[in-house]
Amino acid sequence: MYHGSVTLTEARNYLRSELLAVAAIVVPDQKPAVTQDVGPVDQGALSDESGPESVCTITVETGDPTTAPDPEAQIGFAAETLESRGWKVTVAEPSDGRHELTARREGYDLTATARTTDWRLTLTGQTPYVDDL
Repeated sequence: MYHGSVTLTEARNYLRSELLAVAAIVVPDQKPAVTQDVGPVDQGALSDESGPESVCTITVETGDPTTAPDPEAQIGFAAETLESRGWKVTVAEPSDGRHELTARREGYDLTATARTTDWRLTLTGQTPYVDDL
């Protein structure tokens, strides 16, 4: 079923560990939490959700609730951390208190978001589609 040397489950496990590792580096005194990981799903499934599994999306949150939000610093450090790990990072201009970056590496996609009104840093990643593994 998979055309490459990596299965979708292996890609999911890799992505999950990468998101947790980056979150732990960016906010070292807190334990990151996986807030979404439903497993492999078919992004193009019909309403009955039948079809082959094709992609995994995972969300990890971290932050320090005892400190004032500093989204510019969080996104800046997240960008540095991701780049040091081989990700190609693009930092967007802040908009309405929302600071965000996107990153890509070997078909994996990732976004990091932080807001001026919230202490959380949210990292969401997606595996490559099965046909690209």
